[in-house]
Amino acid sequence: MEINNKQEKGYIEVWLTNEEQELYDRSELTDMLISHFSAPQRCRVVFFLSGQGELYRCAEDLLVKNLGCV
Repeated sequence: MEINNKQEKGYIEVWLTNEEQELYDRSELTDMLISHFSAPQRCRVVFFLSGQGELYRCAEDLLVKNLGCV
């Protein structure tokens, strides 16, 4: 798990692997982070979740599509 405090931009990033997605309840994790990083302004907790695909193949497909190289 990786947590990045980006409250100056209005959010907290949380990166979870597939295994961590099964271990942690995101609602409880959100409540814990909001209480831990209490600030005068409200912020959102944004989750980035690992997928099931193979990383390099998915990245290659995304680059090809975005660059219009099909």
